[in-house]
Amino acid sequence: MLKAIIVDDEILAINLLEAMLKDNAAIDVIGKFQNPLNAIANIPTLKPDILFLDIEMAEMNGIDFASKIEDLTHLLDIVFVTAYEHYAIDAFSVQAIDYILKPIEKDRLMKTIERISLRRGKIQLLTDIEMRNENVQVIDNFHFHVHSGKVYIDEAALILSTKEFQILFFLAQRPEQIFHPSDLYKLIWAEDSIGQTQALKVHISNLRRKLESISGHRAKIVTVRGSGYQFLFE
Repeated sequence: MLKAIIVDDEILAINLLEAMLKDNAAIDVIGKFQNPLNAIANIPTLKPDILFLDIEMAEMNGIDFASKIEDLTHLLDIVFVTAYEHYAIDAFSVQAIDYILKPIEKDRLMKTIERISLRRGKIQLLTDIEMRNENVQVIDNFHFHVHSGKVYIDEAALILSTKEFQILFFLAQRPEQIFHPSDLYKLIWAEDSIGQTQALKVHISNLRRKLESISGHRAKIVTVRGSGYQFLFE
């Protein structure tokens, strides 16, 4: 079942769209928002599959709304639902999957949902194939794809550079062990640090920031004063 949220500043429009969607067993409406700012705040927690989004709203234009959620770590299909034709080019520039004009034709809406379902099914199939061909190391709720260098925390993708992946994978395999910066540098870079541990500090700082951006996990990299870095699952 696909999870959907509706964002429209007109409650009648929300109710009409929700009524149509209830006739499709593949859709579960998990959120309705008249205030787009509230929707943006709740999307990372709700993690909807589909966003039905109006464009001309009092608090925020729908195109601006879509641009603000471009960095989401989960797959979200945006369907604009609007009374205005002239935003279509802008809508597809922010990666919208479809553009439906009001008043909504139910058959048109159902075809959109069917297309999204097929698309997501193909993506999942490709992911399953990749998983079978990939060396995946699972540590707590971290999934390290060793060959491709991808990392997932549950379903959320952690976008890392090659060195960030190597550092995180190394430390996650050795939780609670403390590594002096020069030793860790030598292990990751395969060379003596010779005072060049500043690069390691930058990567550790980036890793901390990226880990903190994803909720729902218990891991962090801490600095043990005078000793080095330590990876902890709390």
